[in-house]
Amino acid sequence: MFTKELGLMLYVDDVVAEKAFWQAAGFIIVSESQVMDFETFDMKNHAQATATITVYDKAFIKQVSPEVLDHIPSLLFESDAIEKLHERISGLTDTCSPLNQEPFLNFNFASPSGLYFAVKGV
Repeated sequence: MFTKELGLMLYVDDVVAEKAFWQAAGFIIVSESQVMDFETFDMKNHAQATATITVYDKAFIKQVSPEVLDHIPSLLFESDAIEKLHERISGLTDTCSPLNQEPFLNFNFASPSGLYFAVKGV
């Protein structure tokens, strides 16, 4: 049976740049390691979050599991302080959209590797 824990994997061009970006965005780095000489790290968007996001170098994935390399997930985060979070993310990247009202309060942005993420106000 599956457990209640959920892990997501992101495949990026520059693990170091991604870690710096997500830390500045307020994510918690749970662990860091090297796998086959490639840096990787686990992060959570909140200390009590049950989902963990593991960030891998694309070069590593190309070696161990090339069939999944181009399958990019679409992640939606939630925020109860979306205006403040939008201001923070806007200061980290020029790819942050304005706050949108429809279909609900939201915005999106890209990380240093060009992966897009959405945030929904709750």
